[in-house]
Amino acid sequence: MQQVHVSDIQYACMSSWQDAEQHADRALEMFERGRWAEAETELRKALEIDPEQGDWHFNLGLTLERIGRDGEALSSYEHSSRLLIESIDPQLAAGSTCLRLERFEDSIRWVEKVLALQPSVEPAWAMLIDANAAIGNHDASETAFYMAQDALEEPSANVLVAMSGSLLSRSLFERAVWCAREALKIDAQVAGGRLRLASTLVASGQGQQASQILLQELREDPGNVQALLLHADVLAESGRTNEALIRLHRVLELEPANVDAHIRAGKFAMEEQRWEEAFIAWGLVRRLDPSHPTACLHLAQTLLAMHRPTAAKPLLQEYVERMDESKSVEEKIFIAELLLASGEPSVATTLLETLRPTLSDEDPMKLKCLRLLAFSMFAMGNVDDGAAISRKVLRFDPNCIASIHNLALASVKNNRYRAAWGWVRRGLSVDPLDSDLRRLRYRLILEGVAKFIRKLWGSKVSP
Repeated sequence: MQQVHVSDIQYACMSSWQDAEQHADRALEMFERGRWAEAETELRKALEIDPEQGDWHFNLGLTLERIGRDGEALSSYEHSSRLLIESIDPQLAAGSTCLRLERFEDSIRWVEKVLALQPSVEPAWAMLIDANAAIGNHDASETAFYMAQDALEEPSANVLVAMSGSLLSRSLFERAVWCAREALKIDAQVAGGRLRLASTLVASGQGQQASQILLQELREDPGNVQALLLHADVLAESGRTNEALIRLHRVLELEPANVDAHIRAGKFAMEEQRWEEAFIAWGLVRRLDPSHPTACLHLAQTLLAMHRPTAAKPLLQEYVERMDESKSVEEKIFIAELLLASGEPSVATTLLETLRPTLSDEDPMKLKCLRLLAFSMFAMGNVDDGAAISRKVLRFDPNCIASIHNLALASVKNNRYRAAWGWVRRGLSVDPLDSDLRRLRYRLILEGVAKFIRKLWGSKVSP
């Protein structure tokens, strides 16, 4: 048996460690040159040799973050934090990554660990405010803001920007604008500062000031997607829809799969009644985000506007199936109108029948609900129930021409011509020029003439 000397083992270990160091050094060089894939390869080779190096796991996380692989980056940061227990960098990076991944509670947990180790870490306070605001815990955001004032030696621009976002989401516009302006006074180049100020100004109706800030931002960074989107909103709000769409087209050149840009393009095109463009935009939203809550509704609206009710029908049915009870009365009635326009009275009737008992007689939407319900019942061929609803409408509005017309038609279908004449006369006394009632009167005259002729003919041939 060959004898292995201790010195040989030590040499092999030393050689392996040196190889790992060389891979790690090359990874650093590749990272600084922006060659992320090569940096990742070198770091993984280094970690295969020595997986207990927390710094290398951290650097791998930074590399993965640069190429947009946040989920994998988070795993590297977590591994690094287990190896570097006293280091705040991996924990801070993990908190930031969780924030981007919208894992807000996890972000709070990481950031609180950082602040427990070192309360003077400015970015941690900003992230804590952002994460709490994202889950609607604004009291915790405000608490974090005031705690940051005590923990930090100087006022923090990042913390003020974060607090401005929390205030903006609560529509506290004046305070939100103040925080954003104060942040820019402290640091004119603070990350997201000008965009946050522009957002608060837009929300508070100060679009012109916001536009000036956004133009400055875009002069310095023409490819800033968030600035382009926000400026598109400002332009559309001021009626400059074509210019807004140009901004959106620029966003889509940079990021073809940007859902927010497609949503805005769909909304702006609908406002301008550019139905084919709206159809394309909402179709892309639906493809990119199949769970989008209103894409199928807007697609149905564009199809109805393009006179394609059959294609709109299944989209509306899908929307109704997913619609929750929290929707407003106005929206439910609007959906019922769209269902009727698409030739789907049964679903509209069910929706309106469910809505009707929730409306008091004093509610102005009660009358509209009843009118639509009567229409949907007549469309289903349910004449008697439709007539009963139309009579209820007349209690609220005795001069409702549509209801009078419905009752006249119901009388004709039930061969009650005397009653039909009564409804027609009543309607024409309200509006002598109503074309539907005039046609129905002509029909009744013809029916009367035909009945007279039949009666006369019968008397002549009788023995």
